[in-house]
Amino acid sequence: MGSKRNERLKELFLQEISGALRNVNGVNTHGILTLTGASLTSDCKVLYVYYSVMGSEDDRRRKQLLLNANAWDLRSLLFKRLRLKNVPELIFKFDETPEKASHIEDIFSKIRSEHDKTDENTGPRN
Repeated sequence: MGSKRNERLKELFLQEISGALRNVNGVNTHGILTLTGASLTSDCKVLYVYYSVMGSEDDRRRKQLLLNANAWDLRSLLFKRLRLKNVPELIFKFDETPEKASHIEDIFSKIRSEHDKTDENTGPRN
């Protein structure tokens, strides 16, 4: 199988899952769920769907339980909608990248503010 096909399938699955999640009861409560990407194994048997949650740690746990509970239903929906011979098993994984990026941005902001304070204390340079 070509990698172009895997890329197209991965994008198609991600688009369909995103649309299907809009109809899942409780997905829009307690935190904001965002699908950040997907990874399809070379044999097309497993699709890892990465997500992030804007909210508390409790909100993250709720979303994980919700996604795991609905994985089978989402997969069966993909069978019906896409009419493919094989639809991969769905495994949802939490993506910490947005949280890490936010943490790094906070560190940069602190560095900038400390740098600005030292510039104010030293006065203008001649």
